[in-house]
Amino acid sequence: MMLLAARHLEAVLPALALLAPHDAELRRAAAGSRTFAVALTVRGAAAPRRLAFAAEGGITTASAAQTGDLRLWFPTAGQFLRVVNQQPALLLPLGGWGSLGQVGRFAAAGRRLDRLLRDPRENPALFAYGNLAVGLAGVAVWLRLHPAGAERRARLGDGVATFACTALPAPLWLDLRTLTSGVGAAPRPPMVELTFADLPTLLAELEHRLDALAALGGGELRIRGHLPVAEGLGLVLNEVSRLLNPAPRPGAERHSQANALPRQAP
Repeated sequence: MMLLAARHLEAVLPALALLAPHDAELRRAAAGSRTFAVALTVRGAAAPRRLAFAAEGGITTASAAQTGDLRLWFPTAGQFLRVVNQQPALLLPLGGWGSLGQVGRFAAAGRRLDRLLRDPRENPALFAYGNLAVGLAGVAVWLRLHPAGAERRARLGDGVATFACTALPAPLWLDLRTLTSGVGAAPRPPMVELTFADLPTLLAELEHRLDALAALGGGELRIRGHLPVAEGLGLVLNEVSRLLNPAPRPGAERHSQANALPRQAP
């Protein structure tokens, strides 16, 4: 349960800051009369998740609370996940009570992010960008916290993997040495580079319907560097997807990497 909570804190919620510069509706949802920041702390988690909402709708994220933040503390990972799943939960506001009236901005931004990450029809490029970023950050969490993570990490090595597609705002990377992920230039020369020729190919990969061998043969997917690392990362990404997206009940909607974001005020 802590692993799933950590993935939401460290992988899903940071996508608010990633996608806000590229989506006007998300910025409108986050906008308000003043700057507002909320820090979510789950007992047992490595660090809180701070989200700051500028008056004009810009969003930034960090892993440390600051003075004046609305600080919400959850006594267990289960209670935090109940909020994520829109269920009644126990949480304690430890400070920043004057900002309670601003929490609706967090909820509104979460609803917009949920739509962007669930439905490619909203914005196919941002669907792909957001879900790939959430997935890579989730891999870093899985390798750090899962009981099998250390053994899997030893097999993957300590290099950097990069992921690029011309349809995305920027390339993405995962550093297996530091277990961090990010956007833009890789922190050091990559061990493996994955390049998707176009958005349909990347969407097919994210939705688990890409024939990788055919895509490699046809040039829609290019892998440069250590192919076993790319294959190993694909297996871990599948683990992340299964944890964030349990098998749906018959007739249930298929979800993306981020199927459970806070849609109401905590």
